[in-house]
Amino acid sequence: MDMILLVVLDAVITGAILWIASKVTAVHLNFSHTVIAAGVASLVSLIPSFGWLLSIIVLFYLLKQFSDADIWPDIILLVLVSQLILFAVGTALSEVSITVS
Repeated sequence: MDMILLVVLDAVITGAILWIASKVTAVHLNFSHTVIAAGVASLVSLIPSFGWLLSIIVLFYLLKQFSDADIWPDIILLVLVSQLILFAVGTALSEVSITVS
């Protein structure tokens, strides 16, 4: 059950960040398409040993199918911008401390 929740949460968060990056890079994608691409890539990444490589291939393939953009430079730039946004958000959230009393 925990694994399903993590995959769904990863799909929604990564999909949202991909959607924001698509607005920055002018690649036309729907929010639902980015969530689907991120979710399928997240599921594929669960395959032991080479799942991470397959998930990258699946992510690029699905983004290409959903957007009709070129792999170079559009889709690659989209993924790089999304990773930069994810890094910035993660860094900002790591500075936040939550205390429960």
